[in-house]
Amino acid sequence: MKKTNPIILIMIFGLSLTKMSFADANLAQGEKLYKRSCTTCHGKSGEKSAMGESRIINNLTPQEIYTALSERKSGKIEGAGNRIKSQLNEEDIKNLSELVPTLKK
Repeated sequence: MKKTNPIILIMIFGLSLTKMSFADANLAQGEKLYKRSCTTCHGKSGEKSAMGESRIINNLTPQEIYTALSERKSGKIEGAGNRIKSQLNEEDIKNLSELVPTLKK
């Protein structure tokens, strides 16, 4: 019977923890950004229609959110929030896209 090297097991376990922490950090950054820049118009849980014109964002998929933010940032879609969205970088857009669907209560 072949023994499993405990060092390999520890390394695999350590790598899995690193990946989880990275995912949590992205959601944490997304939450910080959302609270600072989005809650006024979209609500704490993404439950509001911003300016009475947008869809309820917590009902959207991460891909739909990513596309909408990217298109607003580029000016392809015009709206009141474009000035804020034009300041988002790629990482911000990804973080918000993953966070917003988790806000739904």
